[in-house]
Amino acid sequence: MTLSTLKIHTAFLFLLVSATVLAVEPPIAELSAAKTAVDQAERLAPRGTAAQTLEAAKTSLTDAQAFNDKRKYREAGTAAIRAQVTAELAKAQAELAKSRMDVDVKSARNADLRRKLLINTER
Repeated sequence: MTLSTLKIHTAFLFLLVSATVLAVEPPIAELSAAKTAVDQAERLAPRGTAAQTLEAAKTSLTDAQAFNDKRKYREAGTAAIRAQVTAELAKAQAELAKSRMDVDVKSARNADLRRKLLINTER
């Protein structure tokens, strides 16, 4: 190859790499979905494990926003998806804990009704 051909190939390669890097768009939808998922999980006021999971989701969302601000869109997209999935897990854990509490309350109520029924039938 001649020197001018090498320069042309190098310039073409540089343009190709630049176009590939610039082709990555900001993960606006992913960030929005992650923010929505975190907000929904927060509304449930999770406790215990669900609260820890929600904190991890918030951390991932903060990381995603920081990556997005630095124009590291691939990393931002990955962190946003991680935040969304983790927030959905926190939401599921909080709903499970609430459902278990409801079952425990209803089981106690049923036991109390059984005791009352047995006392009334003995009379």
